Amino acid sequence: PGHEGGVALDDLPTMIDRIAGLPGAEFAGLTTFPALLFDSASGGARLTPNAETLARAAEIARGHPASPQALEINAPGTTSTEVLGMLAEAGATQVEPGHGLTGTTPLHGVRYLPEQPAVLYLSEVAHIHQGVPLCFGGGLYIDPVFGDYQVRAVVAHDPSEVSTEPVPVDMPAPAAIDYYARLHPGESRTVAEGDTVVFGFRVQAFVTRTLIVGLTGVSSGRAQVAGIWNGFGDEVSVGGSG
Repeated sequence: PGHEGGVALDDLPTMIDRIAGLPGAEFAGLTTFPALLFDSASGGARLTPNAETLARAAEIARGHPASPQALEINAPGTTSTEVLGMLAEAGATQVEPGHGLTGTTPLHGVRYLPEQPAVLYLSEVAHIHQGVPLCFGGGLYIDPVFGDYQVRAVVAHDPSEVSTEPVPVDMPAPAAIDYYARLHPGESRTVAEGDTVVFGFRVQAFVTRTLIVGLTGVSSGRAQVAGIWNGFGDEVSVGGSG
């Protein structure tokens, strides 16, 4: 629900006619979303009914005189190298990288795959209320592909503490993701305002109010900021830097 749209199969020939009749445009291919979904029962991915509809649409399109010889079939959803064979067998000619780019598809949460997780959610302790540390939210939203689970975060004052045991976190409700998350370190842990808080979960950039920072050189130990963007993809300037 909430993903509905597109063109009905019976209306596809008419839509191709309309596209072919537009100046400066031509019909090139078809897409659907999602073509694949994570199956929690098997721990793998499965084709959705959308994939079958896409295959039927491709048959219709190939019979249309305006169809290109090499019809493009775009079939995104839970994309990673693990599922490329399945998508190819279903007729896909291309996909979007999606969370495969950052190694954060649901499959990456249950298997070791070639793509390594390469994104984190960085916050800090905002204040301590009645002995409970709270960290900044700013769109602290986890894509609910796994349902509810105990979220944990690394809390550290400096790099020497990053190997300490992650602490349990009470995540905010969806209506309060721009506020705070509550941290529950053990009694032996000392947490102060300004301490760094590092989460590792499946983010959705389009719901965040925080900044998105791209880094290069991490694997070589020479990390550099490649750019800073907001949730809309607009590059922003921070502290007077470009």
